[in-house]
Amino acid sequence: MKPNRSAPTRPDSCPPGLLPAGSMLPLWRRISQEFLIHGQRWNIPPNVCLTLMHLFLHPGDSEPAALAQAVYFPRQTMTFILDAMEKNGLAVRRPHDRDRRRKTIELTPKGRTLAEDMLRDVVQFESAALRAIEDVDVARLQSFLTRYADALADQNNRDLKS
Repeated sequence: MKPNRSAPTRPDSCPPGLLPAGSMLPLWRRISQEFLIHGQRWNIPPNVCLTLMHLFLHPGDSEPAALAQAVYFPRQTMTFILDAMEKNGLAVRRPHDRDRRRKTIELTPKGRTLAEDMLRDVVQFESAALRAIEDVDVARLQSFLTRYADALADQNNRDLKS
């Protein structure tokens, strides 16, 4: 697929005063926007890109329900994503080897190649951005963000129990 090179738009993430000064939400939205803008070069919807790369990295999550759970999309949304992937020749649904009511999803050679190219490109994009930041200590940044993600997961677990 040919890269899309149109000029990106970056709408404001949040009107001033609606979030406390220490909120990380505008920053996460901005980071997400930049990855989404970068991903537009593939001319594939973001949910298809995410699913394609997930299947490439985790081929064991090959049943639609497991795949939907792994990428946090509703099952019915996964049906539309898989339809789009099949239509574009990126994946095929196959009968399950033990249960004829179930299906498995397999990337086609075209899908595997595209996913590998996309993953390599995203890693290069991220690496180039990190290299452009002076005095960045990537190990410390990763450590902090890992602790932050762990704290968010712990908070989700506490919220689910209450």
